[in-house]
Amino acid sequence: MTDRTGLGPIDLAVLQAIDTYTADHPRRYVACSQVLPVIEERIGLGPRYAYDALVDLARYWVIPVPVITARGNIGDRYSPASEPQHVECRPSRAGQVVLDAEAGRLARVPVGLINGTAYRGGTQPPLQPARVIAALRHLLDHPGTADSELLSLAGPPYSVTGCTITGDLDALAAGQCIMLRQTGRIIRTGTPVPDRRPPLPPEIAARADQPGVHHGWVSTGPDHLSRAHLVIESLPPGVSPAQVCCDLASHRRPGPHHVTRSGRRYDITLPISDIADLSRDGVPVHIAITLRPGTDPEAARDQLAAFDGITTQAPAAHPISLVSLLRTWARQHRREDVAASLTGLHDAIRHDQQRAPRG
Repeated sequence: MTDRTGLGPIDLAVLQAIDTYTADHPRRYVACSQVLPVIEERIGLGPRYAYDALVDLARYWVIPVPVITARGNIGDRYSPASEPQHVECRPSRAGQVVLDAEAGRLARVPVGLINGTAYRGGTQPPLQPARVIAALRHLLDHPGTADSELLSLAGPPYSVTGCTITGDLDALAAGQCIMLRQTGRIIRTGTPVPDRRPPLPPEIAARADQPGVHHGWVSTGPDHLSRAHLVIESLPPGVSPAQVCCDLASHRRPGPHHVTRSGRRYDITLPISDIADLSRDGVPVHIAITLRPGTDPEAARDQLAAFDGITTQAPAAHPISLVSLLRTWARQHRREDVAASLTGLHDAIRHDQQRAPRG
């Protein structure tokens, strides 16, 4: 980690390689295929690995503070990015703040502390940018702030995809390693679940026992959403809505079902009569679920929330207690005008967020 921004050496090398082409014109884009050889020359990271690192630094659903802005297909939760010659990049506004801080044109900024390391396989969880900046501002003005108040200002780990975070958060803040869980957001639509299933139309009933025939109601298009009782609106990072939809659909009927992708075993039947993946550009997670007649929606939501993929868990730990991280950062950088750099970072993040795709 660098002491001026907390960015990892590979992340910084990627950003600085882009800067060699855009330094004189920060808003200019450069083809990623031009940048990759520079990264390899500087740190020996081959183009395939470097490109993965580059696009992750531009993905708003991977890190709280993307330091790169990309133009072109950088992939999504369904598919990989286009080839590097078809994608252009430049530093984001926050990325330019990082470059200025690394070059000494601006005081230090806590981007590494905010982004953490979990996105690249580490254990340090991300934090909410505005809350970390507010906590550090308060600490600079009030060095004697109580630990409890400082933790309240900084907040818990942050989910970049809008999931619910659970686990022993007090132990995590104290510097201990815990299992951190992220659970996707599942909402009730308000559509009442019928008490019993209406009779099947004759043409469907005649084929109901044939292999491969869906025994529930089948609909297409917008009707899926109009009939849905539950909607999954967010999923943990790295989880594909298409895969979750497929996994849930495979558990609609009685019989043994085993899911071991994350080391967990299932032998359950979900009370789902219909499921549709309505995710699209701008709304990256939108899975509409119609429940079987007589199902309790709250119980079904709890059952879905525990499903592997809708909830994920991974080890999480700060290198030292969170309070110590914040106090150490403020104390070490007190001689610089970090208040100004924090303002610059906050404004840059807000600008980048306003331009980021929704969802």
